[in-house]
Amino acid sequence: MIEFAERMATADTADRLKTAPLRGVFAYRTLLKYLVLKEIKVKSRGTYLGVAWTLMNPLFTIVVYFVLFHYIFRIQIPDFLAFFLLGFLMWVFFSRAITGAATCIVENDSMIKRSMIPLEILPITVVLYHLFHHVIAVSIALPFMFALWGAKMSWHVLWAVVVLTAFAGFTLAVSLWLATTGVFFRDTRDILEVAMPVLFWATPIFYSTDMAPPVLRPVLQANPLSSFIGVMRAAVVEGRAPGAVQVGVMTTWLVLTLTSGIWVFMRYQPRFAEEA
Repeated sequence: MIEFAERMATADTADRLKTAPLRGVFAYRTLLKYLVLKEIKVKSRGTYLGVAWTLMNPLFTIVVYFVLFHYIFRIQIPDFLAFFLLGFLMWVFFSRAITGAATCIVENDSMIKRSMIPLEILPITVVLYHLFHHVIAVSIALPFMFALWGAKMSWHVLWAVVVLTAFAGFTLAVSLWLATTGVFFRDTRDILEVAMPVLFWATPIFYSTDMAPPVLRPVLQANPLSSFIGVMRAAVVEGRAPGAVQVGVMTTWLVLTLTSGIWVFMRYQPRFAEEA
């Protein structure tokens, strides 16, 4: 009788979550906060620098790439360090978040099978965890960009908040897609390890799309990351409002991916427990 009641409660919860996408997240906001803080504490437990260690890897990578492309390949881009840093930090956040989200469901199979919580909390936790570190990195980098590296201080820098919010939403959308795919196709993480380097070089981090051959420019412009990075650079590095086309493309990508990501996740969520 108890088992029957549990099955009925689970089915009722699944139906409720399916018909009310993401509504349960607000009700479980305390749990979400706890999971994010737990990730931060666990990853930095027992270390002397704590959270600062998460910044060391991108910092050293930034130094190596900057020396390589600025002083050896001598890429002629004005204010190159600020130009490069904005794109690279956004890439680090995006790549780490979606890679972690690809296995967040299967790695928490015990939670999925024994508790009745909105499972979208798991990919949201991954994104918020990496967003926390991204905000710290950007907050440290921006003063140096304005003071030393040629970024333009103006009220247009407020666009950075808009872009960061939109980019976090886009990253969550991709994470929902990959979290769902990772449940049914366990090779997702391995495929990402192959695909991410390709996407890295297809993203204008070290270069602008204008530097690419004309035949490749449509491919680079079709990369959704290009629009978000382009708007951020316009606001911070160039000190101007982004163009209407740039904002329109960024908004389109955000709406399409977030809508489809939520739909796919909610559509297949009831099957996660049996597949995980």
